[in-house]
Amino acid sequence: MSMNSYELKARKVKGIASVVFVGILTLVCFIAVLVPGNQIENPFDSTNPLDEMWVLFAAALVFFMQAGFLAYEVGLARPVHATVVAMKNVVDWTIASLGFFFIGFGLMFGSSASGFIGTDLFALNGANDVGTSVTTLTFFLFQVAFAGTAITLVSGSLVERTSLLAYTLLSIVIALVIYPVFGHWVWGNFLNPDNGAWLAEIGFHDFAGGSVVHLLGATIAFVGMKIIGPRIGRFGPDGEVNELAPSNVGLTMLGVLILWFGWWGFNGGSHLAFNGDVTATIVNTNLSGVAGLVGAGMWAYLMQERYAMNTKLVGGAIGGLIAITSSADIMSPFASIAVGLVAGVIYSLSHDFLLSIKIDDALGVVPAHGFCSIWGLLSLALFATDDQFEHGRFVQLGIQALGVAVCIAWAAGVSWIAYMAIQRWVGLRVAPTAELGGIDLEGGEGKDPLRRLQARIDERKALAAAASNKDRIDDEVTAS
Repeated sequence: MSMNSYELKARKVKGIASVVFVGILTLVCFIAVLVPGNQIENPFDSTNPLDEMWVLFAAALVFFMQAGFLAYEVGLARPVHATVVAMKNVVDWTIASLGFFFIGFGLMFGSSASGFIGTDLFALNGANDVGTSVTTLTFFLFQVAFAGTAITLVSGSLVERTSLLAYTLLSIVIALVIYPVFGHWVWGNFLNPDNGAWLAEIGFHDFAGGSVVHLLGATIAFVGMKIIGPRIGRFGPDGEVNELAPSNVGLTMLGVLILWFGWWGFNGGSHLAFNGDVTATIVNTNLSGVAGLVGAGMWAYLMQERYAMNTKLVGGAIGGLIAITSSADIMSPFASIAVGLVAGVIYSLSHDFLLSIKIDDALGVVPAHGFCSIWGLLSLALFATDDQFEHGRFVQLGIQALGVAVCIAWAAGVSWIAYMAIQRWVGLRVAPTAELGGIDLEGGEGKDPLRRLQARIDERKALAAAASNKDRIDDEVTAS
């Protein structure tokens, strides 16, 4: 394609985007003028004030996890990428808030169409009735924080390789389609008990998002890493693994502690009420995280020659917290420790396995949020008491395995389509110069399609010039 063709294509994309943006802005303002003051009723008197206050505080804790993710990711990224990595985490929350408000919340919790998808409550229209122990607005805030967590997992896994524009488009697909549709299958009956959320109806148990948030996000991340490929220099020509120095390990450790603190609200708030079960759930959550760190550290020390000890200690703690997320409400403290210990070992093994197959997971998203969440979802059928399951332990294990398979298939299939579309029309990976030197948010590649395409042109010219120069030198050597 000629340079003029690239420029024309870029200008066309930019022109279409401009028209769409102005149209959306005009439509939103027009609707706001037509229906002024149409405020959602919040019947606080019909709920327990203590429940309301606790769930609202838990929502704030889950939102605070965004700060933890930001610190964790920026600390592990190379310094030249710190700005765009931080910005992606802010973009996560923006897209989650708007996308989930307008469409996602309705698809996830609206009146169900055959247990597959919600059909109302879009833009919270009609969300006046209280379907839980807290008001619908508080419930919405809690759930939008969960949506933001699912989206931000993909940000960490694809760090340093994707443009901000491509990542933004992918986040929109996650917030509007991938997350809420699967969420409806598992949690769709939370607001409306008459909804036939089909996975929930057959007995699939996911208390606080082991599949809905963590496994779903990790699956999308894995598909992206497979399509986009590793960072430049991550693997040598003979397959050796090269360590890419992080910018600030101390900042990453701060991020881990923030995430750990936020998890108390993530799991404890999922009861949607303040009762004795909340404290037990938080204790189980904390014990599993501690055990995960011990399991990963001991395995790496004794079985893996201390390889990547720092990474595995941190990842093991996160893996333990994730593994208990789906079952913290029905586990005993001792069982929670068992879940966490095994999760730590799984993290250490899967971390090295991904490197062996040349998957560059910069933040360990798939080992922790993928493999450890699968273990957590299955382990509840092994460690919880028999009276927790309607059909018995082994039938429950099969139901859990089905839920895991459905989550992976749904997230992988839809995200693959989204990745391919973005690759076709916008491009997924930044140019090598941007990857090695960092992306300029004020006009660098990843923001402006014209600049992105121009960078591709410059790159191809440089490669062609280098090849021509090599041919000339070879000719001179042959002639001499």
